[in-house]
Amino acid sequence: MLYCFMKLAKVQTRQCQIDGVQVLASALAFLLPFMSLVVEGGVHIGQVAVLLVAIWLLNKGLPGFYARNEHAIRWTVAGFVGYFLISLARLLYFHQALHTLDGPSRLLLALSCIGVIACLKPDVRWFWLGLCSGTIGAAIIALIQRFAFGIERVEGFTHHPITFGDLAVAMGAMSLCALTALRQTRFALLPIVALFAGVAVAVLSESRGAWLGFLLVLPPLLKFGGKMHGRVLWYGAGIVLLACVGAYFVPALGIARRVAEAVSEVNQYFTVQNAGTNVGVRLELWKASLMMIAEHPWLGVGRDAFHASLQAMAAQGRLQHSTALEFSSSHNDVLNTLATGGILDLSFLLLMYAGPLMFFWKVLKSSSGERAALGLTGLVLVICFIGFGLTDVMFWLMITKVFYAMMVCTIMGFCLATSTHAPAAPAHTDSPG
Repeated sequence: MLYCFMKLAKVQTRQCQIDGVQVLASALAFLLPFMSLVVEGGVHIGQVAVLLVAIWLLNKGLPGFYARNEHAIRWTVAGFVGYFLISLARLLYFHQALHTLDGPSRLLLALSCIGVIACLKPDVRWFWLGLCSGTIGAAIIALIQRFAFGIERVEGFTHHPITFGDLAVAMGAMSLCALTALRQTRFALLPIVALFAGVAVAVLSESRGAWLGFLLVLPPLLKFGGKMHGRVLWYGAGIVLLACVGAYFVPALGIARRVAEAVSEVNQYFTVQNAGTNVGVRLELWKASLMMIAEHPWLGVGRDAFHASLQAMAAQGRLQHSTALEFSSSHNDVLNTLATGGILDLSFLLLMYAGPLMFFWKVLKSSSGERAALGLTGLVLVICFIGFGLTDVMFWLMITKVFYAMMVCTIMGFCLATSTHAPAAPAHTDSPG
């Protein structure tokens, strides 16, 4: 799976002199997306690496970069910083354990990716190749788990099939934005292969939520991507969609079975009040969440009190005694945030989506070429997560929140790398072409 990086690294080893900064920049750009799904704890390893580089860059213009680009990144910074501060306030006021700051602090620290990437200015093709290779690597892991180890719902190294399918689909859709950048290289078809790989992981993980994100992102991807990359993007997306339709009729993959189950489980919940099925559990959790929101609209029941509140409602006879009572989240981003954190937390969740969304939309509409492709990539990422959040809580598990924050900030760093406000980086002699 490291073939792309090893092959391209030969370009650098053939130079008479190798610039250590350029090697570091290329390695970070490639490995940050690549390690996300093919290395256990890959996103966390990547975050530590970025933080170490950020410390090294402190006296090389990094603080000044943030000051000069404050206007461009302010809403994204406000979302992540604000979420951390409100979490800190909750900890102090409600005397919560220190570990409750773990997730919010990871989001805060992910902002270092913006400055690190913008200052080092790696060739963006290293990022594209890491993204494509990481998605294909995830598909290889999924195939091994399914057909060699007999795991019915593959989960990769995420230990959660829904998360594995969601992140793979997001990476596959993002990879498609690399078509133009890789067109004149030996890896020209890699983005299409990566998209197919991401969808394959969704199929093998049986993550129904992944399809919602994929369907939501298709219109902007085809509209803007078609203008950038030409008919090849339409052909690639069409082939993948046809493959998905074909997969529906393959019994061994279980897609038709999962669709039929979902329809049946909805009927069972509303006709015989069966909350013990997969869909029934979600509907019962959504019902409970709405009750919590009605009773605690401003601050919620508490971020760690969802499970206890479920038990209390069941004891009062307001909920069925079902497997839904074993859960600790609503399986819906907005409902869970409102139920546990109220309107205050929801405002920061929306800002963590809206801030990057506004940034990438502006880049997409005001740029062309490589920078516009990066804007589309960021847009795809945010929209995918919004779609996934309809049936899951994306900021509940550590891997999803860190992945989102790291990728958002990395892409923002690439978008700002060409800005005159970014500190000058050493001249690049490497070329992934």
